[in-house]
Amino acid sequence: MTRAAIGRAHGPFVGARPFLARDRHLFLGREEETGELVRSWSRHRLTVLHGANGVGKTSLVGAGAVPALTDRGDTVLDSGELRFDPAFPSAVLPGHNPYTRALLAFWSPAEFPTHAPGTSIGDFLRTHGSTDRHGLARPLFAVLDQTELLLRRSAAPEQWRRDFLDELFAAVEDRADLHLLLTVRTGHLDELRRLVDKREVDHAEIGLEPFGPGTAVDAVERSLALFGSRAGPEEPGRLVREARTVRDPRGRPRLCSDTVDPALLQLLGATLWQETGREGAGLVPASGTEVDRALTVCLAGVLAEVAAEHLVPPDVPHAWLRRVVAAGDRGVGRSACDDPDGVLTPGVVQALEDRHLVTTNRDGSAYLLRHPRLARPLMAPPPSSHAPGPSPWSGWDRLGAARAAHTRGEVELAAEHARQALRADPGPRPRALLTALLGDLAFERGEHRAAAEHYADAAREREAAGDGAAVSRLLVAEARNRLLAGERSAGLSGLSAAQGRVHADPSLRAGIGQVLWLAGQAQSALDVLEEALVGGGGVTEARRTRGEIRSERDGRVDGRRA
Repeated sequence: MTRAAIGRAHGPFVGARPFLARDRHLFLGREEETGELVRSWSRHRLTVLHGANGVGKTSLVGAGAVPALTDRGDTVLDSGELRFDPAFPSAVLPGHNPYTRALLAFWSPAEFPTHAPGTSIGDFLRTHGSTDRHGLARPLFAVLDQTELLLRRSAAPEQWRRDFLDELFAAVEDRADLHLLLTVRTGHLDELRRLVDKREVDHAEIGLEPFGPGTAVDAVERSLALFGSRAGPEEPGRLVREARTVRDPRGRPRLCSDTVDPALLQLLGATLWQETGREGAGLVPASGTEVDRALTVCLAGVLAEVAAEHLVPPDVPHAWLRRVVAAGDRGVGRSACDDPDGVLTPGVVQALEDRHLVTTNRDGSAYLLRHPRLARPLMAPPPSSHAPGPSPWSGWDRLGAARAAHTRGEVELAAEHARQALRADPGPRPRALLTALLGDLAFERGEHRAAAEHYADAAREREAAGDGAAVSRLLVAEARNRLLAGERSAGLSGLSAAQGRVHADPSLRAGIGQVLWLAGQAQSALDVLEEALVGGGGVTEARRTRGEIRSERDGRVDGRRA
């Protein structure tokens, strides 16, 4: 998905992004699949929705099933993309799984970053369930989209990802009111099945297939009508034929697929709407060459953004895609892009897969072009120099790219995005978050003195902006790193300053308790941790740390008695 495509209107087409709840009036052709998914999600504790990349899993959930459930009054927790957030520095509660923290951040955005951090999924669900007038637990619906991001080969620590999935499945086993939906690409379905089969939980699987040609034509017809387009009655059929037709290098039709991929249909429709259609009668040009030219320009923009996100030369993703096209059904082996020190990084290839441009073969050994319809546009010469390039990156854009890279485990890429953004003076708030992110990266590498300096710089930025709660979190993160770097006096001084600012923030109190224990002040740590747990707050890290301190103290007492 390009940054521009996220917020830009494409008439009746959403383009390169998934359908969202606000697009549900245009989400057509999936009524039967929506009903099936709602029924399965309602009846089973765990439902797995699987299909090829680009077949429309995210859209079916976001614009189909979730609105249908909310229409009938059910509670559906917010969903989103798992991303680590430097608004809660990782050095405050380093024992809390960062994927759990990211999940709770979008499940309950109002509670992040003050209450959710430091809480397990199980504790979160225990405090967020509700009952009906008969005292029975109401069903609570939740979704984890794109589960393959936790299953495929990645630079992110495997232990974090495995522990997170174990925690999530344990919550499904323990909470009868929780109905969890996972979406996953078919290529990772077997691995997910192995994890699910270890659990004693009622579950179901639903496979999502591409459109049939008739369904695709009907969906386009209805979306054009809803948008008030004056396109002629033949235009939906012509658009669908273009999505099905593969052309040879001279532009002549060569193959016609039996199905229509929703992602390709939306990309093609949005491209042609921008290029020629608008509200007029002619949506699809008479010449396939004109269609290919429009797609060439569109794809150039997508590839330019992939290159910018991964800080590689603009021609790198395009050159590799041309190799994939030339390889045909043989595909390009994974070994060609598995060198993390090469220009073509695994992250670039995964980004192209996420944008539905490539997929893997049956055994996962090679990459193939996802849509043969795009072969000719990808092999065409790049657009002329006067074609519009990608829009400039803002500080928030860089922060988003850095957070995504951090979540994937590409720490040097995340750091370089942060450094580039800081050199461009992104503004006070993004500057503070980018600096805190550099602190997180340094802390995770064990570079405690550098981490402390980054956190201190970020705290000064937040202090100038009057954000006292953020300052407190950064001071605790700095204090932990000062202590770990052997700077005891500076660490205790910063911790004292943070304690003077804490109010009703159980997550931060848990972090302060941990740092006090690190400083050898066990009783003070227990006092602070008890405050974090007052009222049954259930902050898991506070409870765990309290238990460890008591166990250590009791062990010392028993040792003296012996």
